[in-house]
Amino acid sequence: MLIRINTQGNVKTWTKPGGGLASRVRPRDIFVINTRFEGTDSFPEVTPTVAARLATHLHRAFPCNRIIALNGMSFDPTRPGYAFALIDHPSVFALLTDYERLDWEAGRLTDPERPRWADRFELALPLIQGWNLSVASTVAANPAGAAKQTGLAPQDHGRWNFSEIAQDLNEKNARLGAPKLGPLAVQTQDACARRGAAGFRARAKKLLFQYQFEFIKETGETIPLDPAVKPSIDNLAMELSFTASPDPTATQSILRTSPATAASCVQAGLRQGIGAFFFFAAEDGMRLLFQKPKIAKLRPPPHTGSVRPWVRERLGGAAGPSE
Repeated sequence: MLIRINTQGNVKTWTKPGGGLASRVRPRDIFVINTRFEGTDSFPEVTPTVAARLATHLHRAFPCNRIIALNGMSFDPTRPGYAFALIDHPSVFALLTDYERLDWEAGRLTDPERPRWADRFELALPLIQGWNLSVASTVAANPAGAAKQTGLAPQDHGRWNFSEIAQDLNEKNARLGAPKLGPLAVQTQDACARRGAAGFRARAKKLLFQYQFEFIKETGETIPLDPAVKPSIDNLAMELSFTASPDPTATQSILRTSPATAASCVQAGLRQGIGAFFFFAAEDGMRLLFQKPKIAKLRPPPHTGSVRPWVRERLGGAAGPSE
């Protein structure tokens, strides 16, 4: 389970025992600090300084759980969306770029030489590879960031090959001395919002196919990927966005999808072989999600009996050392 953190209020709820959600966290879960959060009347924008404070509080409460920074694509270190936020925080495991059109275009204001966004995969892949190289090189050159992994949370595009993207991430993370290290969290929330469990199941099936086989368009052949380059699904997560008060007329997945629909999509993804899910949701929605029978059976609170984690050891094979 990847848990979205936007505010100090989120941190308080997830770290509070009893009435909070701390009892739902397992050692393999990962906290994702959204450094792109623009703030509200009640909570400040997540500048790198604010993000560092959130990371420190999370690590203090859960020293065995990994923390990931979900960064934007801006080069302004004083504002939310900074591409290298938390690069020097000792408790942060990886920097994950929110790779989507809005972040790309917003970042161009601080990077005038950046080309325009490309949707066609043939054009998009070189841009992705260039970005991965830039981030990995910057992280590797930072004394505090040299051991951190780099990854992507790319927008979901039906014609993109996420296996090729994952392979490039693994190559860029080879500086860490081990293969298959680049985490990838695909923004698949629309598949669930539009078609429910059936749509999410189909999307999961296609993603897993890309991780196992290559389709040759010229001949129509399907061939297994070379084991030397085949990425690991241990590093793959699917995103789900939902709310406690869904509006069926809304266009955004986070406003349209209910916890019940999200629960059915989790079950569909698990049955296909997906083992990690990025829940982009507020705590009231997460509380309702945990109450759904399909989720309650998989993630019971500790006092209901033996704890059996429902997320397998994903995204790098571990979420931190067990203590």
